[in-house]
Amino acid sequence: MSAAIKNSLRDHAVPRGQYGQQAQYGFTLLEMLIGLALLALMMVLVYSALHVGIRAWDAGDARVGEAAQQRIVQSFIRREFAQLFPVRWRGVPTSQIAFAGTKDEIRFVTALNLDAGLKDGGLQWARLQLRDDVNADANTAASAGSSISVSRRGKALYLTRESFDLQAKDWSELDSVPDAQATKLLGGIASMEISYFGAENDLVDPQWMSEWNYPLRMPQLIKFSFKTDHGRDPPELIVQPKIGEEAGCYENNFQRQCGSRRA
Repeated sequence: MSAAIKNSLRDHAVPRGQYGQQAQYGFTLLEMLIGLALLALMMVLVYSALHVGIRAWDAGDARVGEAAQQRIVQSFIRREFAQLFPVRWRGVPTSQIAFAGTKDEIRFVTALNLDAGLKDGGLQWARLQLRDDVNADANTAASAGSSISVSRRGKALYLTRESFDLQAKDWSELDSVPDAQATKLLGGIASMEISYFGAENDLVDPQWMSEWNYPLRMPQLIKFSFKTDHGRDPPELIVQPKIGEEAGCYENNFQRQCGSRRA
């Protein structure tokens, strides 16, 4: 066969793969698997980044809300203790101010509360203490599906407040108020320490102490220190009572000194 005939046949020949099976176009199975794996990896990375961002947002929002709650509680405590009123017990042999403080509990009488009626002299007595957070235990037990032991209970700051009994001689009536009537101020508290700054009399230099044992005097300053379960502790709070102990004094006309209130 001559060269001219061969060239003519080659020019008019059907391209391989146009109607036959020799030439195949598209992706192979291996290429598709690699592509799907890369797509899955990209989706995982995008989801992880989105999940981390959402968690960071939620954590930041929770911290902001927690800090705001702490500021509200501190403002409330500052207002309450700034209104301490040094009322004296009625009908007791010696003059004693209705104020008792330890490192983890404080009992006091406060003035100018809206909940106190005029018949009560506008006074309320209250107890601020750190005790087991029953609500937190119930929620944790419900979510965990089991009971929580006493040793694992969380703690919270509670305030018990009632109208002051003008005939009271001690704290027994306030101490008998059921715990269920107490108001929860702040949860997640690991420990609380209350300190008192003052002195027994004007001849002694005032100092900080963990208990207040001077029934004739009021502390000049009261300091609250909190430790939280999560480690983000609020700053120390120092409150200065605005009313001195002479405000609740019944003056004895013979001895010219404060005496107990008349029965």
